[in-house]
Amino acid sequence: MYYISSTTTHEVAVGMGVRTEFLSTARWLAVVIPLVDLALVLTGLLSPRTGIVVALVLEALLAAVLLVEAAAFRGAYRAVRRDGGGRRAALLAGVEAVWPPVVLRMVRAEAGVLRALWWAVRRRPAVGPGDVPLPYAGRFRLVLGALTVLGALETVVVHVLLPWQTARWVLLAVSLYALVWVLGSGLSLFQHPHLLRDDELVLRFGHLRTVVVPLAGLVGVRRSVEAEHGKVLLRDGDRLVSSVMGDTDVELRFDPPVRVAEQEEPVARVAFWVDDPQAVVRLLRDRAVPAGR
Repeated sequence: MYYISSTTTHEVAVGMGVRTEFLSTARWLAVVIPLVDLALVLTGLLSPRTGIVVALVLEALLAAVLLVEAAAFRGAYRAVRRDGGGRRAALLAGVEAVWPPVVLRMVRAEAGVLRALWWAVRRRPAVGPGDVPLPYAGRFRLVLGALTVLGALETVVVHVLLPWQTARWVLLAVSLYALVWVLGSGLSLFQHPHLLRDDELVLRFGHLRTVVVPLAGLVGVRRSVEAEHGKVLLRDGDRLVSSVMGDTDVELRFDPPVRVAEQEEPVARVAFWVDDPQAVVRLLRDRAVPAGR
């Protein structure tokens, strides 16, 4: 039997962290430096011959980074498949092992917008069998309608009145993209309501945020209207807050505190916003148990 000391474990973790940081830095340098190299050549600050040499060196660096990332992708993919995971889960694990978190968040956000538009055509909500939807996006309805109408009018007016053809078409493309993004993000809020399940409460903010709160230990449910929360999701002492436009209107109390994913410490209270707080309070009070039971 082999024993690994805490010092060795720490060294391994540090080594993995350094490796990850190195790959992330090398990846971005391999993308940014060629652009800088091209700009220097075009402006005459760098000779074409020197620019070609720099480009070849960077291509070698990029090839090395791609080989290492391919190995990381393969390792993560095979690990998930070996544990019985499906191909989709294995692909996601591989991508997460390769790409920086900020890139993954951007890709997921864009994919969520396109999916929301497609689901709007099909009238499909992100609610599974047995899930009880708890809508929270009612206050966005008027805002979304106003932004969509005003955005469409602004796009038409700018396209007609702007005298420069190139700028007109560029602004048209940008305006249409912004309009699609606003519409898709707004629709996503209605398609992804909070969910009440047998043993958990799923708090969501469109396709961008999901927090699963176990209902074990729920001892109290009350209406509690609070405003001016600084973020959609924040930690406030022993309380987890999931707000809409900075507001919450329902608070849960747990004894003992429950573990929530991505939270370092257990939470004793959870506050969130719903469109019909009275109905939600009644539903959740049926799941509560007396304190100390």
